Amino acid sequence: MEKFYGISRGFRPWFFSFLILFVIGFSVGPVLAEIDLPYGKLDVTSRTRYWVQWSRSPDKSMVPNDSSDQDFEEQLGVTWDWAEKGVTFNMLGRYRKDLDGTPQGSIFQDYIDASGSQRQRIDLYYGYLEFQDVIPNYDIRIGRQYVFNVDQNIQLDGAWVRGDRPFGLDWLSFEAFGGMPSQPFINLRKDGIGGLNLEFYPIKNLVLRADTTFYKENSWDLEANWRPYENLRMDAEGAFINNHARYAYFNVVGDIVKTGTTINFKYYRNFENEHESDFIFDWQSPDKDLGKDIKRLYLAREMAYNQFDISISQQVPTQEGLAVFSRISIRKLADSSDEDLYNTDFISWTAGINVNEWLNLEGFHLSLGITKWWENRDIIYEANSISFFADLRQEIFDRWEVSGGYYFKTEDVNSLIENEAANHYYGAVRYKFDPEKWAEIKYEYERDDYYKEFGISDINSLMATVYVRF
Repeated sequence: MEKFYGISRGFRPWFFSFLILFVIGFSVGPVLAEIDLPYGKLDVTSRTRYWVQWSRSPDKSMVPNDSSDQDFEEQLGVTWDWAEKGVTFNMLGRYRKDLDGTPQGSIFQDYIDASGSQRQRIDLYYGYLEFQDVIPNYDIRIGRQYVFNVDQNIQLDGAWVRGDRPFGLDWLSFEAFGGMPSQPFINLRKDGIGGLNLEFYPIKNLVLRADTTFYKENSWDLEANWRPYENLRMDAEGAFINNHARYAYFNVVGDIVKTGTTINFKYYRNFENEHESDFIFDWQSPDKDLGKDIKRLYLAREMAYNQFDISISQQVPTQEGLAVFSRISIRKLADSSDEDLYNTDFISWTAGINVNEWLNLEGFHLSLGITKWWENRDIIYEANSISFFADLRQEIFDRWEVSGGYYFKTEDVNSLIENEAANHYYGAVRYKFDPEKWAEIKYEYERDDYYKEFGISDINSLMATVYVRF
């Protein structure tokens, strides 16, 4: 309690500043919404966030005795759409400020603290003009932008063009782009980057895609999506990053409408990384939770393996909105000599339930599940662990929404494979002033054996967010 009292005294001025922004945002929102521009329509979104983290003081001699961290963030998006002329301007930027001077080497140090003595950043994620159908069936973008390509999202300063069924060819679409890569947090060589994406439609419900990127070395991605029947979908993909095979997979999903059953089979082949890290990850994207979206967030080399996943989801006929599911995953290293702490053979089995609108409760959602892990190691300790998870969300009186979640794992040896903490729970309350304006308070707790290397075992966080769309 004394620790939290010290934190509360430190963030009180910034908390009141946050409340002032909250009031201003919701006061001026209706006024701005009534502005009628002479040319086009203006759409503005604002997400204001205050975030405080705390733990007990680290007991490691090489780690600063710093037990809390406070950050402020303002994310602003602007879209101007002049539909009559086919011109659109899109911009997204973010300002982040470290409020309490996190020392170097602190357990809470992040990229804001490496941004100079002011410990603040202003980043422009994208800002581009888009011209739609200025040339019939062609879209053109100029400026800073994201391109969806082989290396996930590519951020560049340059130009992009899409031709949808160009030259009267109903079986083809293409995208071409080029410019200079833009990564605010790393100094890339100033080599130009370019690429070409092709989509082919040889028959109905079959799409073939070939993506290429040219930057230092060449990267390729080949993909096929086919729905031969209404309730059957098949996908296949293979990627070659920097002229080196990275992964390939085949996925089949089928629905049995009569019984309410969905069956999914996936085979995934991962090839050994040529280097410890040969992706340009999109670290700065504001719309990603890196801990969830990047499968392996570490720099050790990922070895080659084969993995089979089979999952089944079954609706319960006697209870509308209730479904049970199960999944089994089998991973086998391509070469058993590649085994290490991060690479191993294992089998995991998951079972659980999904409940929506239970007992006619509008806005109700619940997921419960359990996962059993069996590792097969030759030289390192094997973990045969069990994990539990639960997520709940309920809307109340059309304006309030409460949510919460819990995760627990009996052993954490293979956490780098599952990418989860040993113990984690959260709770949040959201109030909707209207569909385009809401405020939320969220508390989160995480305990992980990994943190013990830094002299702590757990981290608490409290986040206040205000979202407004004008």
